[in-house]
Amino acid sequence: MVISARSRSVHNAAILIGLLLYSVSSPAAEWRSSASINTSAVYTDNVNLVSTGKESDLTPTLTPSISLHGKGARANVDVTAAAEINGQGGSNDSINPRLQADAKAELLERIVFIDLNATATQNSIEPLSTSGSGNLNNRGNKTTSYSYKISPYLKSRFKGLADTELRYTYNGLNHSEGSVGDTTSESVNLSIDSGSDFKLFSWGVNASNKTTDNDQGQVSELSALDFNLGYQLNRQWRVTGSVGTESNDFSSTQSSTDGSRWDLGAVWTPNERTVFDFGFGDRFFGNTKRFTITHKSKRSSLTASYSQELTDSSTLLSEQVVFQVVDVFGQPVLDPVTGDPLLLSQNISTINNSTFVNDQLSVNYSLKGRRTTLNLTGNLSEQTYQDSTREVSTLSLGASINRKLSGKITGDVGLNWNESEQKGTASTQSDTWRLSAGLSQELGPKTNLRLNYSFTDRSSNQSGDSYEENRLSLTLNHTL
Repeated sequence: MVISARSRSVHNAAILIGLLLYSVSSPAAEWRSSASINTSAVYTDNVNLVSTGKESDLTPTLTPSISLHGKGARANVDVTAAAEINGQGGSNDSINPRLQADAKAELLERIVFIDLNATATQNSIEPLSTSGSGNLNNRGNKTTSYSYKISPYLKSRFKGLADTELRYTYNGLNHSEGSVGDTTSESVNLSIDSGSDFKLFSWGVNASNKTTDNDQGQVSELSALDFNLGYQLNRQWRVTGSVGTESNDFSSTQSSTDGSRWDLGAVWTPNERTVFDFGFGDRFFGNTKRFTITHKSKRSSLTASYSQELTDSSTLLSEQVVFQVVDVFGQPVLDPVTGDPLLLSQNISTINNSTFVNDQLSVNYSLKGRRTTLNLTGNLSEQTYQDSTREVSTLSLGASINRKLSGKITGDVGLNWNESEQKGTASTQSDTWRLSAGLSQELGPKTNLRLNYSFTDRSSNQSGDSYEENRLSLTLNHTL
């Protein structure tokens, strides 16, 4: 009997969720749970996302969801799951699961621990091609990705001199579409850091090895050894540095993927609300730069970061955050098109087995007034593939305003722009504008009604990748 990748993924996820729940099943555990159900009618005037010969469609959807949180003396678990059931038919999946499950447990007091994680979400197979919003467009550029991780580790402390951690992680990633290859990875990490006796001066040693495989064999092996130093100059300034070596094995056009690496940086904390961490260094693929900025006040929040990392699509998919329930001010996060309170990850990377250098810049700013909240976002990603001359860049900018119009009515409007470009043997370029507006009405303590409209305009230099779409949805949400 042949077991499909999707069935295998569901089976593995079910086992892992069982372990998650069992890890915090003691009688003294504290539990919180909630459940809700969404029913929607979604109308689109261009279900196939084409430039000519548009066809309209009205699709009913039903989305039950559940959230479970448990905390015991030595373990905690968080599970949020939902399943979109739609009546569209055709080649699209009629059931689209979403899952975020995490647990941490202390198996032997202060020595043996384990982390468990399972996710399921829908992703674009090729983010540069047309895929639409959500799962209700007939373009066939979607797959459901299932990820599960098991990570046991050992900790020990040496009387204030050093803290050590030895961790093993197994990660499986499966996809519902047979055209997308499944992968597994195993990694071992050892860290030895200075203990509590070191106040101003700190040191550390980190060693890691990660091997990624698919059905055809090994895809990559990444190994590194780093020595870290830090010194607290004063209350505001701390300098950091690291030097090490890496040995890598993956398909590459470069003459060498090994060599020494180093990083020199500093952490500036001018006040308790602001932190600026920055640095620069060098690796086999060239100079590296990084920074992270966080600033929070009572009514505003700013976060910005830039990094350059050697990674692959399997790693990025396994690190997705499927559900983002609230923003920095505790307000619900809604999808700008569907009004769904789920965060669907998009434009991560083309799902393949290639290793690439990912230059990632992200900026997020939020300003909260008495009745109005403003959100501004910007993301720039440049992915340089190591096995070819392919370079992929995406730039997205977004702005949204949410305003409480009355005691029970809330309105929101948003505008997003995305530009994607691929250079290499096949050059592509596209621009996508999306305008959305919605109204939410509180019908009762546990019931809400939402009306949402969106207009999408995509232009591309590839034949069949340009379209315009108007979408209207009416959603009733009830908390059980």
